[in-house]
Amino acid sequence: MTLVDDVNATPHLNGALCLGLGALRHADKLHVSKKKTSKLLGSVDIEKALKPTQPQAHTWDYLVGVQEGNVTRIHWIEIHPASSTGNIAEVTAKMSWLINWMEATPLAQYPRSVVWVASGKSVFNSRSPGLRKLASRGLKFAGSHLVL
Repeated sequence: MTLVDDVNATPHLNGALCLGLGALRHADKLHVSKKKTSKLLGSVDIEKALKPTQPQAHTWDYLVGVQEGNVTRIHWIEIHPASSTGNIAEVTAKMSWLINWMEATPLAQYPRSVVWVASGKSVFNSRSPGLRKLASRGLKFAGSHLVL
């Protein structure tokens, strides 16, 4: 099956895959770009797609599929403030939701990266204990811009 098939087979995501980075909200597009050589397979606004069925959930923001050689990789991207230590707890809760939700979908089979992109100025650096703890769970902090 392809990424398109697996997105469409995921409950509440059928038809949600957009071309390129088309699913990203306008303000969030400033924080994500692609290399000229990257082959984007599409993007999904997870939060928007699941809002009708999970209005109170702390959902992750986006899925972006990228073809890397013969491998399809999913980049799970959260664009969220990084201006206080409280933001680490928020992203931790969102990451827990993502892992639990994703594992019950066909999307769990893909190699993945889970990335937090700061939506504004960040008070963290690579030695921040909260970021190190998130990194040990597989999250990458990209600062204020992610290049795919």
